[in-house]
Amino acid sequence: MPGSLQRIRGLFRLRSRASGARSAARLAAAAGAAAVTSAALLASAASASASTDTQFWVATAGTVTAANTSCATARYAAVQSAVTAAEAFETAHPSARPVINLCPGTYQEQVTITKSLVITHAPGRGRVVIELPATPVVSTTNCQAKDTSSQIPQSVVEICGAAAGGANTHGVAVAISRVTVQGDWPADVCNDNLYGILVEGGASLFLTGSTVEHVGADPLTQAGGCQGGVDVDAGSSYTGQIGHALLSKDTIETYQKNGVVIDGSGSTGNVARTTVTGSGATPYIAQNGVQISTGATGSVAVSVISGNNYTGKGEATSSGILVYGGGASCSGGDPQSGLVRNAGLVGNRLVNNDVGIALFDVNTKCDKSAPTPTRDVACFNTISNSHGYPDGVPSADANISGLITTSGSVGDQAGVSDTGNRDVICANKISGAGYSPLDRAGSLPNPPAPAWVRPVDVFSFAAAIHPRVTGNRYDGRPYNP
Repeated sequence: MPGSLQRIRGLFRLRSRASGARSAARLAAAAGAAAVTSAALLASAASASASTDTQFWVATAGTVTAANTSCATARYAAVQSAVTAAEAFETAHPSARPVINLCPGTYQEQVTITKSLVITHAPGRGRVVIELPATPVVSTTNCQAKDTSSQIPQSVVEICGAAAGGANTHGVAVAISRVTVQGDWPADVCNDNLYGILVEGGASLFLTGSTVEHVGADPLTQAGGCQGGVDVDAGSSYTGQIGHALLSKDTIETYQKNGVVIDGSGSTGNVARTTVTGSGATPYIAQNGVQISTGATGSVAVSVISGNNYTGKGEATSSGILVYGGGASCSGGDPQSGLVRNAGLVGNRLVNNDVGIALFDVNTKCDKSAPTPTRDVACFNTISNSHGYPDGVPSADANISGLITTSGSVGDQAGVSDTGNRDVICANKISGAGYSPLDRAGSLPNPPAPAWVRPVDVFSFAAAIHPRVTGNRYDGRPYNP
């Protein structure tokens, strides 16, 4: 299909009504259980490590001779120094799960974690901020053992479970609670490997009640067109690193490219009751709120995702939730390019994203839907977009270039779009001028300007194979594509 490679690069970085509803209900229940599990793990880890010799207190005025029993007697003035001490203690006591209590204040440093531990806001009021220092450095952990020079990341917090040589392991689990992780790179930085929290080497992150912000360049400036800046990233298909992330009740905002990324075969993620906010209309970069890609899987449930809105001419769209897989021959050199199967996207509210939920699993040539079932589920979501095309003229915030045609490109917006195999799209409430249908299906593959728009789109890039679409509504009325 014309322009398939460009569109993929831009995207980066029901048998019956009853059966679809049952599938969505099971996914919603699983996502809820995952959020509960995160809180339970955090509580049990803290409880199991309640003795004074496994508590590590950090305060901006901490001193090495202090008693280490409270914020007033904190022994550590830097988060990394407490992490290093906690990991040494865990090496000597393998069953321990140290707890690092961060007292209110701003800690300007990069933090690297290679063992299981808990980092939590100490009792009391006031923000705890881990902030990128003025002169950040690139990672030197085992997780980068196989990276090329252009792939080595720079992160505020890195969690690496890899063995020597970069081999993925399992068992490193880190819980972070009620902490702000803040990037503050220069507004004009251009680096495709910038992260707020990076999880690799088979490690797991449990993030609760926290904020991740200001990662990468300013997406509202020309420098924001570089494809870096991810708030939370678990795994990398390009480097073969696996990561797992469970987010609950977090705030993800002011990212350059993506809010949350779960990437690569073996990686998993669950995002629940979390707010993900893009920068709104920008002509420089196609942001995505949550991306599950190239062999990873996971769920996004009961979350609010908004403001991922591309207005430039670069043949791309932004998505609130992007599920992307396949396309080995045109995925920018990705050695894995696995499909995303059984992802569950349930009960979310998506506002003013070009595409609310984009399901995009293609064959190896990138010209048709994946030949094997993907069975991703997008159900019971509320999806709205006010950025329309009144009288055939794009509004200032409407997409103008997301769909490639033989003569150029036109805008592309949808509540839910599907290029996949046996995906389920059910009981979504879709509304707004930005998803009001434009053009007939017969106009494909060359719909006229200004745009191709559908509340549910199972046609435009490559026709979905056996999609199960039922119970969806547009502006309060039943809608069937």
